[in-house]
Amino acid sequence: MDSGKKRTVNGSAKRNLGVPDGLDAELLTMAREGKLIGIRRTRLELVQDWLDFGLSAEETCKRLSRFNRGVILAVLEAHAEEYPWLRECTFLEFGSGGREEQVLGSDQDNGLLMGVSPDADELDDCTQSIVIALDGAGLTLCEGGVLISNEEWRGDFDSWLARLTRWLSNPAEKGPWQSGLILDFMAIFGSEDDVRLLRDRLWEYVRTKPIAVSLLIQELTDYRLPLTFYGAFITEKDGLWQGHLNIKNSVLAHLTNSARILALKYNLTPSNTCDRLRALIEAGHVSAKHGYRLLEAWEYLQRKRLEIGLECDRESIPPHNYVNPVLLNIEEKRQLKTAIQAVEKMVRLVQAGSGL
Repeated sequence: MDSGKKRTVNGSAKRNLGVPDGLDAELLTMAREGKLIGIRRTRLELVQDWLDFGLSAEETCKRLSRFNRGVILAVLEAHAEEYPWLRECTFLEFGSGGREEQVLGSDQDNGLLMGVSPDADELDDCTQSIVIALDGAGLTLCEGGVLISNEEWRGDFDSWLARLTRWLSNPAEKGPWQSGLILDFMAIFGSEDDVRLLRDRLWEYVRTKPIAVSLLIQELTDYRLPLTFYGAFITEKDGLWQGHLNIKNSVLAHLTNSARILALKYNLTPSNTCDRLRALIEAGHVSAKHGYRLLEAWEYLQRKRLEIGLECDRESIPPHNYVNPVLLNIEEKRQLKTAIQAVEKMVRLVQAGSGL
């Protein structure tokens, strides 16, 4: 694509590479009328333009996450007109959305902090309608059930605090909340103060409970460097993705989890992984050389995921996180190997608890 050419979305040129002026109002109108399917195309065009104009993967993911929040807000505002009690609740976004690290294909991970107790049937109807509307707008349903339509992801403040601490402290209880998903969340709609207090209480609990920290670290123990001793990539041995490597599950997730654990340990406030790494470098908990290698690793891996998402759209297939190392050029192979080695070092440091 010619970098000097500006695409338009619904007739509005993105002169500053941001979301077109007036799109929020347009999103609300579309949400009211149930016409959110067009948002899928808008999202794809925005991401393509941001990358074409040379934005970093970090900035692209942050802008995409903010765009998705605008979609969520529009859907919630439209539903609040029919269900006024919704304004007494707070919509929570967990995981990559809570860290502003979403890519094309990121699914819904949400919860509802209840300030009221509406009729049970009405609550079910409202929350089901919301998640279906978001799915129609391109935010797919979470396969693990982390959705406000699931009563396990709804409740008042005390219920949420009890639930989250129970999940973090029970070594026998595994589920979609593991891997630190529940430690990264933000308010999208409703009271930010309640969510900030909930997060502070939860993080303080984790810092003061060795078992909670140990459980988070244990999730890194199965990490295996997806490279052989001789530098060959270790890929899927069979199945649909035979010969491919999952860059999210095999590499990026371990970087995200390691940065979160250290942020918890040293009480650092950023929620975005790149911002956490910078805070760790500045505080001297990670060496500058290693820290910048990790930032480069994150940038490469997320850009690759964004590019895969765009390519999947062109081929009309669902987004995925797999790469075939055989098809990478020499420079990309070097970048992937360097990223894997940097993450491997980070994981080992966290597991050892020394040298940080």
